[in-house]
Amino acid sequence: MYDHDTVHSARFVDTHVHIRENNGLEAVIAAGVGAVRDAGTKKAASLALGRRGGQQGMPAIRSAGWALYKKGGYGSSLGVPVEGRDEMLTEIRKLKTAGADLIKIVASGMVSLKTRGAITPGGFTRQDLLVLVQAARSEDLKVMAHANGEQAIIAAAESGVRSIEHGFFMTKKALDALARHGTFWTPTVGALARAANAAGMQTEMKDYVNSLIDTHLAMLQYAQNMGVGLTIGTDCVLPDPHYQEAYDAELAYFLKAGLTHEDVMKIACDSGARLLEIESKGSGGK
Repeated sequence: MYDHDTVHSARFVDTHVHIRENNGLEAVIAAGVGAVRDAGTKKAASLALGRRGGQQGMPAIRSAGWALYKKGGYGSSLGVPVEGRDEMLTEIRKLKTAGADLIKIVASGMVSLKTRGAITPGGFTRQDLLVLVQAARSEDLKVMAHANGEQAIIAAAESGVRSIEHGFFMTKKALDALARHGTFWTPTVGALARAANAAGMQTEMKDYVNSLIDTHLAMLQYAQNMGVGLTIGTDCVLPDPHYQEAYDAELAYFLKAGLTHEDVMKIACDSGARLLEIESKGSGGK
């Protein structure tokens, strides 16, 4: 485990949270995390908070407001369904007007906790992804993409998204695409582990999820060796009284993947700051 006084003396960044309530940052502040990227909620609470981010002891905030997902697919708890070019353009303009710092899209479903190897329905076509990314760029906004599975990950990277979120069922071929396009990866390892624990699964399915996490960690090490930009993201829904535990657990997963302590600190501080495009206070060499 990390010593909190030592670890949080640096400016740590969490590149994937969901701010559900206005008091959601209290645990983040207590944990010493200095900047967060909100990946969207239906209430878009982070938009109001973002105007005060970085002031009076608050973390810096980069907000997606609400997420965009394909009608009929996964994402209803995160934001607004869109289908067709006109709806996509309209919703991105609304987000820009509302003060969003970036666009969050749902490019695939989520890992099924009922069927081994499956991803739930959801996501956009390759052409949809190109429209969304180009529309975001026209508003000077970058895109973060929830994407699981090789096909969705590669399509999102090739469309020009700034980062891949989760990325379960990652492959070396998909990581090659991330490396070519300079796409960041936020693995959110602990999010799957917490979801599995909360689902009350039978032993066989728990074993499957643990094996999936092990594979995820192996890809994480491969990504580090390739020079893919990695960041720390907890996927916590805030407020969360266990936030600090979740953040420290994510750091520990990176160590378990075989990365050095120094590398993990740089990822948590410097790489996160690059993704959010904020000034890094550095890892302090810790």
